[in-house]
Amino acid sequence: MKKIVKDALVLFAITLVAGILLGVVYQITLDPIAKANENAKEKAYKAVLSEADSFETINALPSDDDINASSDIDFSKDKVNEVAIGKKGSETAGYVVTVTDSDGYGGDIKFTVGISTDGKVLGVSFLSISETAGLGMRAKQDPSFTSQFTAKSDAVASFSVVTDGSASESNANVDAIGGSTITSKSVTKGVNYALAVYKLVAGN
Repeated sequence: MKKIVKDALVLFAITLVAGILLGVVYQITLDPIAKANENAKEKAYKAVLSEADSFETINALPSDDDINASSDIDFSKDKVNEVAIGKKGSETAGYVVTVTDSDGYGGDIKFTVGISTDGKVLGVSFLSISETAGLGMRAKQDPSFTSQFTAKSDAVASFSVVTDGSASESNANVDAIGGSTITSKSVTKGVNYALAVYKLVAGN
């Protein structure tokens, strides 16, 4: 009986010490992990809004109802993850909207969209995408697709995908990636969603 009690106490002590050590290690690594995540996020923001030298996260985001009411586009498969104001000194340099569209061929596509203060798309940078290699993945790997959003001379209320190569005929059209119309439409809808969110946040 004494041996059983002794063994139980030893096991309890080992478990207690192990738990304390794990807690200490967790606390030690918590701040570096948070810092690394923050740095990665700022890097992603600067990829689409390079003029900004700092970013302020907006906590009060528009509701789904308000976003859907602001556009004729079906945004039921889109969600806003985060919105940040890019600052250059004390001035607003633009906005970064992080969105996820669930209509991709391979599932969710998450990316950031940089938008100027007058509503022009400045950049699109992918955070996660699982489209078909050599086809839908070209949305991320071939900048000629996303550069269509940033090449427009004027702000565009919303973009449309065309499959006949005629995008240059309209400021609001983008050419689909060959063989990847679903991916092209998913990304384009996500960009349109980001623009809708921006307009509500910026009051435009």
